[in-house]
Amino acid sequence: MEQQDDKQEAHFKKLIGGISTDAPSDAFTRAVMQRVHEEATFRTLVQNNVIEAPSQAFSSGIIAQIQASSTAVSAKPVISRNVWYWLAAAWAALIVAAFFVPGNEQSALWGKLNGVIVSNQVFIQKFLVIPQPVILTIIGLSGLMLLDYFLRDKWMLLNKMARS
Repeated sequence: MEQQDDKQEAHFKKLIGGISTDAPSDAFTRAVMQRVHEEATFRTLVQNNVIEAPSQAFSSGIIAQIQASSTAVSAKPVISRNVWYWLAAAWAALIVAAFFVPGNEQSALWGKLNGVIVSNQVFIQKFLVIPQPVILTIIGLSGLMLLDYFLRDKWMLLNKMARS
């Protein structure tokens, strides 16, 4: 087995020794050298001819024109301030009324309000079916939303005054 390996090794050495290295053709060498020359010329050209930067006055003039052309849009609320006051007053009245209405029972005060303000028994029966904690939760959350709206409006006014 070793003799056969030695024969194969000798044969491979003979084959490798007889093979010469490939030399690139003249056209290939010329093409590569042309590319190297073009790249060197391009680098020299770019380094010698630096692109001019605009002056600071030009840049600030363009920015001033952009700022002058963009008009500030003032935000107008969808619901006016007077409507919010009326809504707040109505919610406050409901909160006060909810404290006088116990659970799901008819109170003396509610009976008087029913006789004076609302004469429709169907509405009262539907209203009494809703548990009082649910009504108070809805009223409380609405009140918090109104408070949030007014506080945001107040802070926005303070921020605008601080900027100017």
